[in-house]
Amino acid sequence: MRLAVTNLKGGTGKTTTAVHLAAGLGRRGRTLLIDADPQGSATEWALLMGQDCPFTLLTDSGEDLHRRLAELGNGYQHIVIDTPPGHDSVVRSAILSATDVLVPLAPSLMDINRLRPTIELIAAVERLNAPTIRVLLTRVRPNTRMSRLARDTLGELGIPVVDAEIPLLEAYVTGFGLVPPDGHRYGAVLDELLTKEVAA
Repeated sequence: MRLAVTNLKGGTGKTTTAVHLAAGLGRRGRTLLIDADPQGSATEWALLMGQDCPFTLLTDSGEDLHRRLAELGNGYQHIVIDTPPGHDSVVRSAILSATDVLVPLAPSLMDINRLRPTIELIAAVERLNAPTIRVLLTRVRPNTRMSRLARDTLGELGIPVVDAEIPLLEAYVTGFGLVPPDGHRYGAVLDELLTKEVAA
């Protein structure tokens, strides 16, 4: 799996998602996490994990990542790319590199409305590379209708949504710098992604 975690809007949980999924994949096979965000949050997280980090980290925010990925990813079973907000050229390169694109999204009308530039960017490169695209709802408040409304809205737009969700508390309190545990909510997300990859 070559997974790009992306959303041109900031504050959606991209890094948290990328690190958790890379950790889960790292327990299943040799995994490379590419931190393509100049802010470097994934890099900082991995460094804090130290020798317990279950994946290999590479910092690379180049706009030509897709041209070099075969060499960079040689020997890895899985690759996860954490992308920056607002850097179209870097995100485009990550999408061109990916077999799968996961878009973390808070279930609010504002966030859904601001999803359009990301979807348009993905669509613009589909003739060169057509990855499987899914939205992951993050920061979901319990006992509210927003998750269902978001799913209905995204469904009307023809955008697939992962069944698993990340609750609001877990999206914020994720133990930055600690090794993500196995079997958490992100584990359910990963199981779903891998199951659908095998089915495809």
